[in-house]
Amino acid sequence: MDEFEFRNPVQDWIVELAKEAGLDISGYKHKVTQEFKKHTLSHHGNISEEDKRGQIAVTETDLLNIDDILQNPTFAVAGVKRRDKYGKMENRIILVKNTDNGAILFEEVLSGRRNKALNAKTLLIKKGKITGESLFNILESNARNDVTNFKIKYADAVVAKPTDHSTQTVDGGSNLRPRSSIN
Repeated sequence: MDEFEFRNPVQDWIVELAKEAGLDISGYKHKVTQEFKKHTLSHHGNISEEDKRGQIAVTETDLLNIDDILQNPTFAVAGVKRRDKYGKMENRIILVKNTDNGAILFEEVLSGRRNKALNAKTLLIKKGKITGESLFNILESNARNDVTNFKIKYADAVVAKPTDHSTQTVDGGSNLRPRSSIN
């Protein structure tokens, strides 16, 4: 991978989801960097550590398959913010790809004049499939995340109902209501 490798443009249904969460990412592309690769392998590539977390260690092969997550996610999430190490809140777009296991790709929304991109931050692979509710619970359990504006959309709903792009609830309509973990 090149240092700043731009990938395909963000799909329209993800742009619409972000708009529902108050973000304008029209015209943005996905961005994958060497920093992302190094971070992911160093923080999520150890087999024993990831097993303790209920996760599967990320490998070089997983990183080579990143385009499949970008082009064919099972669902996407917008409206989540994460506090960085300096205390600044960053907007995130999260893509989930379910196969036998669930891959979660976290992207930071970059809104600079010259750098309008969804910058890949890290990749996790959870054992088993990931649901909207399980992802919400993962995000809510971390005090650095603000899930107050959690919005989710499933890719298969876009294909099945191309004219209906309404945001789905976290668990298909139960009483789960997002709340902030930020004090």
